[in-house]
Amino acid sequence: MQSLNLDNFPFIFISLSYIVFFNTCDYVTCLDTSQKIKEFGYPLETHEVWTDDRAHLGLERIPHNGNKVIGRPVLLLHGIFADSFLYVVNNSSLGFVLSDAGFDVWLYNSRGAGLSRTLSIYKGPGSLPNMNRVSWNFSFHELGVYDLPAVIDFILKITEYSKLDVVGYSLGATVSFACLSDKPEYNDKINKLALIAPATNFATSPVAAVVKQFSEILLVMLNGLDFIPFTVDPDDTYRKLRNMCANEGITMSCKRFIDVLDESDLPIDNNTVLDIFSVFPQPVSSKLLKHYFQVVMKDKLSHYDYGTSGNLLRYNRLMPPDYDLSKVTVPTFTIHLKADYLSTPTDVKRLISSLPNIKEVRYIDQEQGGHLSLLLSPNTRELVNSFIATKLLD
Repeated sequence: MQSLNLDNFPFIFISLSYIVFFNTCDYVTCLDTSQKIKEFGYPLETHEVWTDDRAHLGLERIPHNGNKVIGRPVLLLHGIFADSFLYVVNNSSLGFVLSDAGFDVWLYNSRGAGLSRTLSIYKGPGSLPNMNRVSWNFSFHELGVYDLPAVIDFILKITEYSKLDVVGYSLGATVSFACLSDKPEYNDKINKLALIAPATNFATSPVAAVVKQFSEILLVMLNGLDFIPFTVDPDDTYRKLRNMCANEGITMSCKRFIDVLDESDLPIDNNTVLDIFSVFPQPVSSKLLKHYFQVVMKDKLSHYDYGTSGNLLRYNRLMPPDYDLSKVTVPTFTIHLKADYLSTPTDVKRLISSLPNIKEVRYIDQEQGGHLSLLLSPNTRELVNSFIATKLLD
């Protein structure tokens, strides 16, 4: 089992609190996914999608790499507390590598995150944000059975392809499993599924021990809020936070915060640190976090537990059903790290044994880095991003 330095958790807690409550009047312009795509010289489109349960989603699209030839669509699903920005952080990022390989790249933002949040909380230009315009009554289940099918159908309709490829990082893998197990017909709409550090079981993760140790405190906090971290205006908070981190005396502390989350010394420069704090952490519904806590406590990937009476009403049974991973029949590839304390090698191996159509497993044991490194480190171009592009092209 990997070790996780619990001494770092007070630092994380204080830093997150500072993110929410820090106040300054001198703003610095924040970046988002669209601006980053333009900065690196790639074409950009944005699209809006409505789900069957009336959630408003925003997608960014990189249709080509400048040669105006649009290839096969690939959809990228982000992780928790994040949005599509993870895939365009630097010129080695997966979104750009796939675009250069000839793919039509589509970037998903879960409800309440990134472009989806922006589209939802503002009535119009210059209006004040209203976070209550987002219904936060969702877990990763709704992202899987409503968001992902709506986005897949939208992309296939626009591109006139019969199938697309899907890449899921961390939470993105869980969302994929919820979709493909509960709506198995969507296996026929996916050509290949690539999973990066899939976060679906946590039996040997030190994070599970922390959750179990502080479960009562965490649940009290989550029950009192619709989303975490709580802020009236996330965009204003990101501007203030980026401004704070731009201070020469504080930049290294902001870098250390990222390193603590990754349990490594990420090889990123100060500009990348500022870019990350322009979008991180994205609001996450408390229900989604509670659903993950249930996975930790029960050591199984099950539907949301509403309690005995709620389960009887929703599932006609006392306990929620497990997601049936045997129904995930799409050809699947996985990439994971030896030093990942969240998606540990043991837990990923256990997941792999549950999936019926694993084509290849890429286990990276020679590189230092943790859960965030697989997307944020510029060193992962060959180890992760080019590998995924090659496998999707095969």
